[in-house]
Amino acid sequence: MSRIGVVGGGPAGLLVASLTRDHEVVVFEEHPRVGLPRHCTSLVGRYTASFLSQLLTSRVVGRGYKRFIFHTSLGDYTIEFGDEIAFYLRRPLLEEKLAEKAQSLGHVVKTGARAKPGGLTTVRVGEGTYVFDKIVVADGARSEFYTFFHSGRRGLLYGVQAFVGHDSGDDAVHVDLSPRKAFFSWFLPLDSDVGIAGYITGRHLADPRIMLRSLSKRMRVPFKKVFRFFGGVVVEPGFISRPHVGGRVFFIGDALGLIKPFTYGGLYYIVRLAPKLVEAIGGKPENYVKEVEKLASFNRAESILASTKTQRLLSPVFLKLVNSSGLFNYMDYDEHYKLGVKSIISPLLLYPSLVKSIAEGLGK
Repeated sequence: MSRIGVVGGGPAGLLVASLTRDHEVVVFEEHPRVGLPRHCTSLVGRYTASFLSQLLTSRVVGRGYKRFIFHTSLGDYTIEFGDEIAFYLRRPLLEEKLAEKAQSLGHVVKTGARAKPGGLTTVRVGEGTYVFDKIVVADGARSEFYTFFHSGRRGLLYGVQAFVGHDSGDDAVHVDLSPRKAFFSWFLPLDSDVGIAGYITGRHLADPRIMLRSLSKRMRVPFKKVFRFFGGVVVEPGFISRPHVGGRVFFIGDALGLIKPFTYGGLYYIVRLAPKLVEAIGGKPENYVKEVEKLASFNRAESILASTKTQRLLSPVFLKLVNSSGLFNYMDYDEHYKLGVKSIISPLLLYPSLVKSIAEGLGK
């Protein structure tokens, strides 16, 4: 039985701990409670939602969404899918259930314990030193362990969000791709009265309330009240670290740096990689490396698709085209590179039906 140290009690670190058996695991979380402070909106695809609900409880998954409204400088695009394709995760309930799962396996979750690198298999916490056989690094975008082992810093983006009172009158997720001071903004209703509004930016703005007022106006969703702000940083897409160092130190989550170029989310990658990381802990690091490299190659393709403002503005056009052709699959929510291929095929499928409808119209 090996001693495994997990640095970071967020979804990445706790998921690895909750899947690890036959090893002794200690999780270090710097905050006094897992799941707080809250960082992200937590909108995920069906694959991630299903994985977590089956592992834990269906209560960690809130409502689902199948209607999206994209606001761009080229116009607004409303897209309604046949089934719910995105789901809201209840936080911090998710982290609490993951911690309970890990503890039920005999693992230890230490809160209020900020871990710092001490060496290849050494972790320093306060005045104490812990020695492990292997270390899992899941300490977020500002990872001290990343800096220690890779001798560099990565570009960071800032996510600012708030719980808001609203009067939207619908159940659609709104996505704004036209803001001047942010990469994109969003709003998702949690119920008829409360929702989450937010934006991703490359720099701090003087007053987030001004941005929210602007967002509310552009989306035509009245925000009646701002209840509470929350947020954090994510790694700028493209800054992916080595999966492991010497088969002893493994990176996952924002510490690894796999982030979606279109939505800046990382939970899908965490769910895909955690089982492989558990195998790596057991002595098969090559399995983890292969999975990271595969996902990274798809991620690079998506980065090319999202590399210019014009391509981002056209993305809802392609998405609407793919959905109309019947080619959309729920995995496309997480694997955006597939939409690039399908957007080329879709017109070929739609063309015959378009010609037929025109011919029928002329024959009347």
